[in-house]
Amino acid sequence: MIIIGERINATRKNIAEAIEKKDEEFIKKEVEKQIKYGAEFIDLNAGTGKGNEKEDLKWLIDITQQLGEIPISLDSSDIEAIEYCIQFIKSNEKMINSINGEKEKLEKFLPFIKNNPDCKIVALTMDDNGIPEDVEKRVEIARKLIDTLMENGVKGENIFIDPLVQPVSVNSKNGIIFIQTLKKIKEIFPDVKTTCGLSNISFGLPKRRVLNRYFLAILISAGLDSAILDPVDPGIREALYASEVLTGKDEFCINYIKAYRENKI
Repeated sequence: MIIIGERINATRKNIAEAIEKKDEEFIKKEVEKQIKYGAEFIDLNAGTGKGNEKEDLKWLIDITQQLGEIPISLDSSDIEAIEYCIQFIKSNEKMINSINGEKEKLEKFLPFIKNNPDCKIVALTMDDNGIPEDVEKRVEIARKLIDTLMENGVKGENIFIDPLVQPVSVNSKNGIIFIQTLKKIKEIFPDVKTTCGLSNISFGLPKRRVLNRYFLAILISAGLDSAILDPVDPGIREALYASEVLTGKDEFCINYIKAYRENKI
């Protein structure tokens, strides 16, 4: 599974404060922890709502890259911020989080996508009508997004469809809807990858980490390729490595044993 570290997100109070104060050491420690515990991409979100997203995102990139040529996921819906910041990422592995099926926004992104066909793209199954409540509509949006991206030069392996996890506190069927959509997308588009914002499932509930861990285990069994999650959480790591062993995705248990020897589990 491809782990995308979620911790550097301006919606978190301590991250927003670190961005505002330009606290380099705090951000570096957040990056280091996530890399140590298995993050393959570091997701960077600088949307504090104060109108400095482009400059703040560039600052986060610079701090992250003090630790090496780390693969970065630019977490923004602002195409101007993405176009400006992408040039500063040194790693060949780059990810955009995210686009969706909203017509006007998608059209704005297409020139960028054509010029950056090797960039990995997270694509959300929502459109101008919002997030569908049924599996079929989400799959339909996924199909349109995949067709559009591939027509503009993006390979299937670089497309990460996010069927959108929504809280079970709002609708107890939200987990099942996501699982069914995930399975259908993997069945129809086996070469395309899938991802999700894992912790959305537990929003508004106590002991959120418990729900996140068990949901991750279910999703790995259902075929999930990637997740935006907190790799620093030991329970998440245990669920991930154990689930991959038990579903035959970790041949000879190599990753599980390696994680044990490195004190990751």
